[in-house]
Amino acid sequence: MRLRSLRLTLSASVLALAAAAVQADDKSVLLEGSPGAEDRRPMTAPTAAPSGRVVPLTSRFVLNGETLNYGQGPTLEALSLSGASRDWDLEISGTHPIRQSLHERAGGGLYTREQTGWYVQARTVDRRREVKVTRREAIDIYGFQLDLTVTGGCFFPEAEPGSYCTYTPSVEIDPDSINPDTLIPGGFIFGEDVGAEISAETHNALKAEGFQRGVAGGEEIVGLSLAVPNSGYVASEERSGQNSVERHESVDKRAIGGIYRFSQTLNSNADGASLARTTRGFIFLEGDEWTGKAAAAQLLSWILPSARAPLALTEAAARLSIGNNLFLAANNTRLPEKSLTAYHAGRGYVAHPQKPIRSAADTPSSIFNSFWIGFSPVRDIETTSRTGFVTTGPRESTLEGGYSFVQGGFDTPLAEGTSIYIVDEISQRISQIELANIEDLFIQTGIDLTRQDGLALYTSSEKSSYRYVPHLSFSGNLTTGTSVTRYYAGAILDDETNAYVGFDHSYRGQNGLSLLLRGEHYSRPDRDYYSNVEARLSKTVALSKGGKLTFGLGAREELDRAPSTEESVTLNDNDRTIDLVASYQTTAGHSYALSHRLVQAEDGSDDESTSIGFSYRASDNWSFSSQITPFSNEDAYIAARAGFSWRQASRPNSPVLGVQWASIKYDYGEDQFGNSLREREDTLLVSYKMQF
Repeated sequence: MRLRSLRLTLSASVLALAAAAVQADDKSVLLEGSPGAEDRRPMTAPTAAPSGRVVPLTSRFVLNGETLNYGQGPTLEALSLSGASRDWDLEISGTHPIRQSLHERAGGGLYTREQTGWYVQARTVDRRREVKVTRREAIDIYGFQLDLTVTGGCFFPEAEPGSYCTYTPSVEIDPDSINPDTLIPGGFIFGEDVGAEISAETHNALKAEGFQRGVAGGEEIVGLSLAVPNSGYVASEERSGQNSVERHESVDKRAIGGIYRFSQTLNSNADGASLARTTRGFIFLEGDEWTGKAAAAQLLSWILPSARAPLALTEAAARLSIGNNLFLAANNTRLPEKSLTAYHAGRGYVAHPQKPIRSAADTPSSIFNSFWIGFSPVRDIETTSRTGFVTTGPRESTLEGGYSFVQGGFDTPLAEGTSIYIVDEISQRISQIELANIEDLFIQTGIDLTRQDGLALYTSSEKSSYRYVPHLSFSGNLTTGTSVTRYYAGAILDDETNAYVGFDHSYRGQNGLSLLLRGEHYSRPDRDYYSNVEARLSKTVALSKGGKLTFGLGAREELDRAPSTEESVTLNDNDRTIDLVASYQTTAGHSYALSHRLVQAEDGSDDESTSIGFSYRASDNWSFSSQITPFSNEDAYIAARAGFSWRQASRPNSPVLGVQWASIKYDYGEDQFGNSLREREDTLLVSYKMQF
């Protein structure tokens, strides 16, 4: 009987409606104090029903992932995720009922109950999320300093006799243009051109000690002066112990919500029962999300007809107890995850049993089909990568004796056998000038090669920007006392339509056997909506002392998911996953679990991990759970976690506090010297849910 109660496959008894208990007659009595199993009275006028007299299962529905009951008050839920390697991630959601009503009519061979309600719902969702991975590598940064001036008497036909000219362009690196991240110059300062006449004072000023470029404070600047701090780099094996990796996740949230009207009509006659429900919503989208398709979806949500499931009057009296599977089927509808409902209309039927119900397998099956219009999140992914440098030591010369500088005239090594070639821009003729032929020649040359300790920072970023687009979906399911079979199809109406079909089948037998089969196919798969198949099988065995032993096997395959960036290491991001699990549960509330996972990562590597779990349920209000993974070579996995859940009172709507600590490890492989590049992050997840 405990298993039946948890699965809600049987029905509520008239004697226990206040607790909404589930008994073995497969009947959900609608209201406390309703007529008996049959009603032969003439049809009565609609009467209102107090919320406390309504069996919750019969009025329960799902709105954007939140389960609501008739008569329920406002709800508020907050979820906080924090960690040293991420921004504080706070999600808040809430629902506030504006008005609720429930009326019933009975007699004349037909029972009808109409439920309506207006609700306001809001939540925070991702606007942008960015994962940034930075690899630090110890390097030796090499640079140089090059100084050169060549001046003397002009050797050009148009020059005045006795004048001086410069035979090099005037170029120097702008020190303000050096990129602080790359240490590479981005601009130059130009002065005199090759062949420009200069004053004798400028020429003579160059003969002072040290490298000179003209008269101090003068306007004429000659020569080359190129100071390049980074002309190349190589990895340093000697300092490779400094190599590391860092992951950081940032998030930007936004609020989104809507106003909704829910209506549900329940009919029952002597042969069976029907349920029709319609949800209409107006979603408060952001400005750039209001496309023509979005406007059409919002308009259709308020002009499309409501779902109807009429039943004919029967000569026999209407039965006022209805099989649970009708209500379960309505809420077993597959609705797109993380989506917002603009319109949802569906109807279902169930036959009244013709013989006593002795087990869940005997309960009549129910079919529920529905059509849904809403808005689902899609994301635009932008990936970037860049390389930067940070110096960690002084810039030192690699030349013996340091900076090498020579100045002089014809006696300098550069003057011997050296020529300058000049191109005439008009005639395009090339002229050759021998330095030895220049009168009063003066040359300055300086050179230095440098090395500097530093770190190379290789940063890759995956930035996801989220927006809501229209989404259409048809979904149906067949619910029995032991299984649920769902079938669905739809289309996500982005710039390019992504159509899909899917099914899933779940089975839980009274012999402890459980089965799940699922498959989806998308026409334009991406990172979030992609084709996949999944299968899971488990068996629970009851032991002699009341304990339970469960063992199972599960597998999941991602068929065509769009690949992520090379540096994007994420939990459970694998092409193929196979899970082997076993658990033991005692009558004292202790549970022990052992699991082994085999995965094939996106890069084709085969990885595996082993986890051990322990949990303890001290009471209906307090529980503890933990897990460690002593072995894993997956790219990302939870090494350890522990948490508890505490309900503050025994009432069903009492506030619930949940706290969980987790240690996550990320493996980015090895550097070129065989050093491991791994990152560990400790996170704290806190949730609090309350109902007013």
